[in-house]
Amino acid sequence: MSELYREHILDHYANPRNQGRLDAPDIAADTNDPSCGDQVHIEIGLDDEGRVARVAFDGEGCVISMASSSIFTEHVLSMSLAELEAITEEDVLSWLNVPIGSARRRCALAPLRALRSGLETYKQE
Repeated sequence: MSELYREHILDHYANPRNQGRLDAPDIAADTNDPSCGDQVHIEIGLDDEGRVARVAFDGEGCVISMASSSIFTEHVLSMSLAELEAITEEDVLSWLNVPIGSARRRCALAPLRALRSGLETYKQE
């Protein structure tokens, strides 16, 4: 892994963007991975047009899951619900801009699993 890419991941881990909680989020969900201990909580506030106006994450886990959550929140800002639903695993992995081996794939995709859970609950309400 190139030093530049490694620094990118370590920067998001040490200085996470959008970390915390929102007041009255429209979408909120958790994901927990008992195999490694990663826990990610995602919250989204929508504007009047149904676009992501605010996003936050919280959690505990490895460098990859926490950096991925930080990077994830930067990418979903301003997305519509349809765009959120269309996010693929490949999208998330490409946003990390580092090679992710099979052993760390679940870590990297933790914020996507939380988002999918939150969207499912939001659609049912």
